[in-house]
Amino acid sequence: MNRRTFIYSSVIPLLGTIMRGPSKSYGITLDPAGDFDPIVKHKNLKEPVIIKSLDLYEKNGNWFIRARSKDGTEGWSVGHPKKMELSQLVFTKVISPYLQNKDARYIDRLVDGVYLHNSNYKMQGQLFWVALAAAEFAIIDLLGKTAMCSAAELLGGQKRKNVDLYVANNHRTKNVHDSLRQIIKSVNSINAKALKFKVGGRMKVVDTVPNRTEELIPMVAESLGDKCTLYADANSSYLSVNKAIEVGKILESNGVALYEEPVPFDYLNDTKQVAEAVNIPVAWGEQESSQWRFNWMIKNSGVRIFQPDLFYYGGLIRSLRVAQMAEDKGLNCTPHISGGGLGFLYMGIFASCCSNPGPYQEYKGLTNEFPWESTGDKIKIKNGSMTSPNGYGIGVNIDPDYLAKINIIR
Repeated sequence: MNRRTFIYSSVIPLLGTIMRGPSKSYGITLDPAGDFDPIVKHKNLKEPVIIKSLDLYEKNGNWFIRARSKDGTEGWSVGHPKKMELSQLVFTKVISPYLQNKDARYIDRLVDGVYLHNSNYKMQGQLFWVALAAAEFAIIDLLGKTAMCSAAELLGGQKRKNVDLYVANNHRTKNVHDSLRQIIKSVNSINAKALKFKVGGRMKVVDTVPNRTEELIPMVAESLGDKCTLYADANSSYLSVNKAIEVGKILESNGVALYEEPVPFDYLNDTKQVAEAVNIPVAWGEQESSQWRFNWMIKNSGVRIFQPDLFYYGGLIRSLRVAQMAEDKGLNCTPHISGGGLGFLYMGIFASCCSNPGPYQEYKGLTNEFPWESTGDKIKIKNGSMTSPNGYGIGVNIDPDYLAKINIIR
């Protein structure tokens, strides 16, 4: 009985702290929106924008989403090129039915509402949030076209006309000389001022090619260190905190400016240990889907750069909330993006309206998988920078003749 009383007296205060949350809760109370102000601004949206339909289409492995309001205005988006195939039932059976007949102006609350509705929170993870992100992007396009403003203006204001890029690459299976050649080629392809190269072997594998990491780091620094800001991504390679710290020290001594995901992404305490042991800024968050855990890591860890994936984390609104939390601590939020689809576009919208996106944003290429055109200034890459999307909505239109031939998913 004494032991039981001790456990009870120890646990109940802890539960009370968890339920109450800190004074500025940022999403760990029962309301997922917590203390966040709405991200979407309503000044040009005086009347309700009722979502009449929200449909999913597919063609050639690309997933297209159309949000249509009752007045006939349409917003379009393109879902994650690979994960959306796995998430299609979540979209058609869960996300779309919930959002139909709702006022799109309150998309902030709808993002939280669909999560809580009908125990959908039990599905939390990439396949849920990828489907919601696809819907959110289309609804933001719809709202921007209705309000006749860009997505960035809708989400807080266009702060940048151009977005500086870091070019990302993955050559883990190649030897160091082939890796370096490919890295230089990708840098030269856009005259990049920053790059991210891969260290380790990915997810608990130290190296696919033996000693590749230790040999490659100084070679990249010698070849490109004077031209580019260097970032390194371990993709959760190191099970050993000591090994992760050892690699971090090598990166430091070679002038690398960012060390991404040194240990398995869900090893939060190990990530904290590495971040506190090295001087190089550690980046984290690509795989994360919990607003609470982002909040905890921002407040309690040594991580200095936060990286919600704009698809995996559920869209622009939730990612901009992470940016707000990070900004309160003087930290940056530089999102991760997936290649293909319109990932480059959503990255450009985020970076152009976010206050603290960091100096460079991830770039994996403009898509040529379907015909599209800019509706504002032409989106182009020049001297390592991309034009910020500034046309109405998300800033591009997909060729209507192409869209007329896509297949609806039921």
